[in-house]
Amino acid sequence: MKYNRVVVKVGSALVAPDANGCNGKYLLSIARFITACQNAGKEVILVSSGSVAAGRALIQHGSPNPSIPTKQAMASVGQMKMMANWQRFFDVPLSQLLITHGDLKDRKRYINIKNTLRILLENGVIPVVNENDTGATDELKVGDNDNLAALVALVAEADCLFILSDVDGVYEQDPRVNPAAKKLCEIAKITPKIYQMASGTSNVIATGGMQTKIQAADKATENGIDTYIIDGAD
Repeated sequence: MKYNRVVVKVGSALVAPDANGCNGKYLLSIARFITACQNAGKEVILVSSGSVAAGRALIQHGSPNPSIPTKQAMASVGQMKMMANWQRFFDVPLSQLLITHGDLKDRKRYINIKNTLRILLENGVIPVVNENDTGATDELKVGDNDNLAALVALVAEADCLFILSDVDGVYEQDPRVNPAAKKLCEIAKITPKIYQMASGTSNVIATGGMQTKIQAADKATENGIDTYIIDGAD
């Protein structure tokens, strides 16, 4: 695998695996991988979910499905927790970029993001990107960080996109329902049949699922960016 610039997307199930704040259960090994990439001269952009999950225990809600304003408050306090948690695993500085679909649709803001990412990478800083959950309206939201990671990969002109989650790839059927389901180790072309295999998520702290990962892979591979869906716990 040859690449010079990679986007690594890390899902909520890895950032806050117990749905009760951040911890390093899986992030330490992911950080070691990112550091190894940097030591090999690669550039890495991190797209991290988990702000809502990180702030979940700090905002009273009393519901397994909190309201949107409550989730936005969770994201607001959780973003600080999430960034502090990531920083403790790195010796190099991290930066925070909170963006919306509206930022990526506006040409001037798109160029600003592109230039900011370039300068950060030139200075050895790891950009940590997340959606601006607190201020984004529905029409300006990407809605999930799988698709956001693909869009960031396009902006950054990355060679490769790694989607790290609690699943280890695409299966013909949901392996949690059918343990005998066959994994597709390589998908040369994303077809309607591939989309039909995908399902949403049953994880209460996540916003995506296999369907959004397929969408992200579709966006990225259409633009020549190799995409890998990987079990981030491994």
